[in-house]
Amino acid sequence: MAEATFVTAINCVDGRVQLPVIDWMKKQYGVDYVDVITEPGPDGIMARREKDIVAQIKERVRISVENHGSEAVALVSHGDCAGNPVSKDEHLGHLRKGMEMIRSWGLPVEIVGLWIDEVNWEVDVIAAISKP
Repeated sequence: MAEATFVTAINCVDGRVQLPVIDWMKKQYGVDYVDVITEPGPDGIMARREKDIVAQIKERVRISVENHGSEAVALVSHGDCAGNPVSKDEHLGHLRKGMEMIRSWGLPVEIVGLWIDEVNWEVDVIAAISKP
Protein backbone atom coordinates (compact mmCIF):
# COMPACT_ATOMS: atom_id res chain seq x y z
CA MET A 1 0.00 0.00 0.00
CA ALA A 2 1.33 3.44 -0.91
CA GLU A 3 2.24 5.85 1.86
CA ALA A 4 -0.30 8.64 2.44
CA THR A 5 0.63 12.08 1.14
CA PHE A 6 0.09 15.39 2.93
CA VAL A 7 0.15 19.17 2.62
CA THR A 8 -0.51 21.74 5.35
CA ALA A 9 -2.92 24.67 5.62
CA ILE A 10 -2.63 27.49 8.15
CA ASN A 11 -6.26 28.47 7.97
CA CYS A 12 -8.82 30.59 9.79
CA VAL A 13 -11.13 28.95 12.31
CA ASP A 14 -14.07 30.16 10.18
CA GLY A 15 -15.90 27.02 9.03
CA ARG A 16 -16.82 28.61 5.71
CA VAL A 17 -13.22 28.42 4.48
CA GLN A 18 -12.29 24.92 5.63
CA LEU A 19 -13.71 22.77 2.83
CA PRO A 20 -12.81 25.11 -0.06
CA VAL A 21 -9.17 25.14 1.10
CA ILE A 22 -9.00 21.39 1.78
CA ASP A 23 -10.64 20.52 -1.55
CA TRP A 24 -8.40 22.93 -3.50
CA MET A 25 -5.19 21.71 -1.85
CA LYS A 26 -6.00 18.02 -2.34
CA LYS A 27 -6.73 18.64 -6.01
CA GLN A 28 -3.85 21.08 -6.63
CA TYR A 29 -1.18 18.91 -5.00
CA GLY A 30 -2.70 15.47 -5.66
CA VAL A 31 -2.47 14.47 -1.99
CA ASP A 32 -4.52 12.29 0.30
CA TYR A 33 -4.72 14.62 3.30
CA VAL A 34 -4.44 18.23 4.42
CA ASP A 35 -3.12 18.89 7.92
CA VAL A 36 -5.04 21.96 9.12
CA ILE A 37 -3.76 24.42 11.71
CA THR A 38 -6.44 26.94 12.64
CA GLU A 39 -6.37 30.33 14.30
CA PRO A 40 -8.75 33.29 13.99
CA GLY A 41 -7.22 35.54 11.32
CA PRO A 42 -3.91 33.68 10.86
CA ASP A 43 -2.63 36.11 8.23
CA GLY A 44 -2.87 38.95 10.74
CA ILE A 45 -1.26 36.87 13.49
CA MET A 46 1.69 36.08 11.23
CA ALA A 47 2.03 39.64 9.90
CA ARG A 48 1.95 41.12 13.42
CA ARG A 49 4.47 38.49 14.54
CA GLU A 50 2.43 37.52 17.58
CA LYS A 51 5.32 35.64 19.18
CA ASP A 52 3.56 33.01 21.30
CA ILE A 53 0.93 32.06 18.73
CA VAL A 54 3.45 32.08 15.87
CA ALA A 55 5.67 29.73 17.88
CA GLN A 56 2.74 27.32 18.27
CA ILE A 57 1.91 27.51 14.56
CA LYS A 58 5.57 26.92 13.66
CA GLU A 59 5.73 23.83 15.89
CA ARG A 60 2.55 22.40 14.33
CA VAL A 61 3.84 23.03 10.81
CA ARG A 62 7.15 21.38 11.75
CA ILE A 63 5.30 18.28 12.97
CA SER A 64 3.33 18.12 9.72
CA VAL A 65 6.48 18.47 7.61
CA GLU A 66 8.70 16.13 9.63
CA ASN A 67 6.15 13.45 10.55
CA HIS A 68 3.78 13.50 7.60
CA GLY A 69 6.21 14.61 4.90
CA SER A 70 4.11 17.64 3.99
CA GLU A 71 5.62 19.29 0.91
CA ALA A 72 3.56 22.49 0.79
CA VAL A 73 2.20 24.98 3.32
CA ALA A 74 -0.66 27.36 2.54
CA LEU A 75 -1.39 30.51 4.51
CA VAL A 76 -5.03 31.52 4.08
CA SER A 77 -6.79 34.90 4.13
CA HIS A 78 -10.47 35.43 3.49
CA GLY A 79 -13.13 38.08 3.21
CA ASP A 80 -15.52 38.77 6.09
CA CYS A 81 -12.92 37.56 8.61
CA ALA A 82 -13.95 38.17 12.22
CA GLY A 83 -10.45 37.38 13.52
CA ASN A 84 -8.72 39.92 11.26
CA PRO A 85 -11.42 42.42 10.18
CA VAL A 86 -9.43 44.48 7.66
CA SER A 87 -9.75 45.35 3.96
CA LYS A 88 -8.80 42.88 1.24
CA ASP A 89 -5.69 44.93 0.44
CA GLU A 90 -4.59 44.75 4.07
CA HIS A 91 -5.25 41.00 4.11
CA LEU A 92 -3.08 40.54 1.04
CA GLY A 93 -0.27 42.52 2.65
CA HIS A 94 -0.57 40.39 5.78
CA LEU A 95 -0.56 37.27 3.63
CA ARG A 96 2.72 38.21 1.95
CA LYS A 97 4.37 39.12 5.29
CA GLY A 98 3.19 35.84 6.77
CA MET A 99 4.56 33.88 3.83
CA GLU A 100 7.96 35.51 4.34
CA MET A 101 7.88 34.49 7.99
CA ILE A 102 7.11 30.89 7.03
CA ARG A 103 10.00 30.98 4.56
CA SER A 104 12.31 32.16 7.36
CA TRP A 105 11.64 28.87 9.16
CA GLY A 106 13.82 27.12 6.56
CA LEU A 107 11.47 24.22 5.92
CA PRO A 108 11.77 22.23 2.65
CA VAL A 109 8.28 23.19 1.44
CA GLU A 110 6.52 25.25 -1.18
CA ILE A 111 4.63 28.14 0.43
CA VAL A 112 1.42 29.40 -1.11
CA GLY A 113 -0.76 32.35 -0.12
CA LEU A 114 -4.47 31.83 -0.70
CA TRP A 115 -7.37 34.28 -0.74
CA ILE A 116 -10.92 32.99 -0.26
CA ASP A 117 -13.61 35.41 -1.40
CA GLU A 118 -16.64 35.88 0.82
CA VAL A 119 -19.17 35.66 -2.01
CA ASN A 120 -18.49 32.30 -3.68
CA TRP A 121 -15.90 30.94 -1.20
CA GLU A 122 -13.53 30.20 -4.08
CA VAL A 123 -9.75 29.88 -3.75
CA ASP A 124 -7.46 32.36 -5.49
CA VAL A 125 -3.66 31.97 -5.41
CA ILE A 126 -2.10 35.30 -4.45
CA ALA A 127 1.56 34.31 -4.32
CA ALA A 128 3.80 31.28 -4.12
CA ILE A 129 7.34 30.68 -2.91
CA SER A 130 9.04 27.65 -4.44
CA LYS A 131 10.53 24.87 -2.38
CA PRO A 132 14.19 25.69 -1.53
